Amino acid sequence: MHDDAAVSKTIFAAFDFETTGLHAGLDRIVEVGIVRFRGDQILGELGMLVNPGMDIPDDAAAVSGITTDMVTDADPIDVVLPDFMALCDNAVLIAHNASFDMGFLRAALQSAGLPDVTNRVIDTQVLAQRAFPRQRSYALQSLVELIGLPENSAHRALDDAVTCMRLFHACADALSFMGEVQLRDVYT
Repeated sequence: MHDDAAVSKTIFAAFDFETTGLHAGLDRIVEVGIVRFRGDQILGELGMLVNPGMDIPDDAAAVSGITTDMVTDADPIDVVLPDFMALCDNAVLIAHNASFDMGFLRAALQSAGLPDVTNRVIDTQVLAQRAFPRQRSYALQSLVELIGLPENSAHRALDDAVTCMRLFHACADALSFMGEVQLRDVYT
């Protein structure tokens, strides 16, 4: 992807994971959500529970609402990853607090014996700081309220991925002072 490519013509994949905890090396993914898009056109999406191979701690279940019983019959991440990665193919990845989700993605790929991801990544948390400066909070739900995005089921992977896509669009619009926004305008 060239930095002068138009955002409206670029393929993106906004994604989110729900996990058993905060540490990619120790914790596991319990739900994946990804939406592949170009402009306003959704090209594909995936949202599914994942069996982490361990019990989901009560504090993690309290955040996402996902319990161990809910994932017992779900596929493990190594079965889910090929479909997830197919939606990432030749796309610029987008995530809110991207280092968190990218850490879990890299750990899952390594665990499954799959190659590391080489896509460019945009962090909407950082992008929102440029597009909407001087806010008290850049948490995803705070930005949903600030910008007036449609409310979602917070801390569910596909809903958060769709919200991340909408936030990206809002940031790109806010940064488009004159004409078409280019990739160089939105890289974080």
